[in-house]
Amino acid sequence: MANKLSISPVERKTALCYIRKSWTFHVKEEDEIEAEGDKADKKRKGKYETDNATEQISPERQRAHIQAICDANGWIAEWYEDTEKHKSGMHEKNRPGWLALKSRMRDPDVVAIVANDLARLHRKGWRIGDLLDFVDEHGIKLVIADPRRQIDFSTPYGRMFAQLSAIFDEWYALDISERRKADIAHRKSEGKTVGLPPFGTRRNKDGYLVATQEGAWLLPDGTWIKGIVGDTPPTPDAIWRGYYDCAYRILTLYVEQVGKGQILDKLHEEGWAFRDRDGNPSPLEREDIRRVISNFAEYGGYVSRNRARERHPTEFLADEIIPKLDPERAVFDVGLLAQVAYSRQARASGRHPTHAVNRKARSYPLAGITYCAHCEQLAQKHNNPKLRSLLSGKLGKYYRHKPGVKCGTGKTMVTREKYETDFMRLVHLMELNPESFDRLLELSDHLNPPTEDLQDAEAKKEQAIALCKRRIQAAIDLFGDGRITRQEYMRRVEQNEREIVSWRAKTTDREKLVMELSMCVQAIQAMTQMWSIATDEDKQGMARHLFESITYDLGVEQIVDFKLKPWAEQFFTLRSGLYADERLVEGDGNPVALTGFEPVSSP
Repeated sequence: MANKLSISPVERKTALCYIRKSWTFHVKEEDEIEAEGDKADKKRKGKYETDNATEQISPERQRAHIQAICDANGWIAEWYEDTEKHKSGMHEKNRPGWLALKSRMRDPDVVAIVANDLARLHRKGWRIGDLLDFVDEHGIKLVIADPRRQIDFSTPYGRMFAQLSAIFDEWYALDISERRKADIAHRKSEGKTVGLPPFGTRRNKDGYLVATQEGAWLLPDGTWIKGIVGDTPPTPDAIWRGYYDCAYRILTLYVEQVGKGQILDKLHEEGWAFRDRDGNPSPLEREDIRRVISNFAEYGGYVSRNRARERHPTEFLADEIIPKLDPERAVFDVGLLAQVAYSRQARASGRHPTHAVNRKARSYPLAGITYCAHCEQLAQKHNNPKLRSLLSGKLGKYYRHKPGVKCGTGKTMVTREKYETDFMRLVHLMELNPESFDRLLELSDHLNPPTEDLQDAEAKKEQAIALCKRRIQAAIDLFGDGRITRQEYMRRVEQNEREIVSWRAKTTDREKLVMELSMCVQAIQAMTQMWSIATDEDKQGMARHLFESITYDLGVEQIVDFKLKPWAEQFFTLRSGLYADERLVEGDGNPVALTGFEPVSSP
């Protein structure tokens, strides 16, 4: 009979060592701060910096105490830390280090859980109770490393003391939290912000927001050096980019109906920087744009009880907030901030022209303009437009057919990657190099030769403008010779200048065509260059700007038809003709269909 395989028990020598950093608030100093105004603000800053420095040392002190315990017992220390910023002991979800430690507690090699003091583990009484039950059940030791706070948890007295300590720790955390909230509420009631001032501002001696003098010098290599208004440039060709000016630029672009992604692109091109929490210039991110826009109330001197990120535009109503803005304390023009509030609310509610679809559809660039090909055939066959159905974005990564509608398509969805890749191949086929624009105009003249009336209109326009310019020059000469009064001189000049503007505003058909073709070329070029880095919201805007509708066959997974905006249809006709002119033709002499999806190099 074969011997049974013997398995050696795992030796328990691993100690799970936990370190947590937290802030320390002194209630007495908080009361002093509230009573002493600006002097207290400085004291607050100094106090927090002092506490911060102390807590930076705290993890090192905790580690030293814990290591001494491990060395004394011959345990192997396995470290878990929550030392990045403040990690509250009231919760677990914000402590990745502790959660990782918890996942190891049931392993057979674990002999102990070691922390500097009980409050490092939890500041909740019931959580400490659960932990004590767990270590008893699994034969694990719970050890406090601080020599002044060591407890023997194996005795009833020790467990009772641990529970009482946890209750006091929880009370302490709640008390400090309430006092801190009261301090925040008091400051907000006075119209003073708390925490880091909104981007582009600082607090004056009274605690109110004013424009900051801080900013960054943009160097030729694209990097920044922080500075103050009036500083000597670090290099002769350095460009000043103030934080206040940057915030103003964001707000003005936003009220001009520019999307957040486009604002970000513009600011990157212009070399603006954002101020990080440490006061250093850093590249702008989309979230920074959101922060500036969401803080419009604080920029206007009004401080809400809720944080900016918690105020949804459809609840934080413009009509209710704008009257509360204070022009005397506002750091930006109240009229500009009112426009931001209305634009923000309109975009969120779907009434904004570039956001006229529901919130779910926004994350799918081609949703809202894509129609099922089989449903289109049924609609034409029965002459019933109601049979048309849009593909919508659902299930995370699919464009899906309208549910409950059976049209014989077979498949009901297509992946975003597949469809949007085919869409961009279509756009690339329409791309035109700027050098070929003149050839496009020549083809237009060949297909639609200018009439004599058009030529006469152009000549008449140029003659009229030239005549107005001669009249202005004659008025200057007469006034210089003293033959007319200044009032008469000004009247003649103004009249002729208005006439020139009027003639120039008269756009001929050819000028209108050139303008529309230029818009198409620029729109397609922008789409091909920006699509890969644009947000889904901006992609949708670009697609809807150029395309009226797209017809997609889910059965064969292919675009079978599309319709451009009316102003772009002429471009498509001419672009197709240009393919034939370049001899990109099939054997039967017909132009290659743009929906064939074979990439064609731009001429």
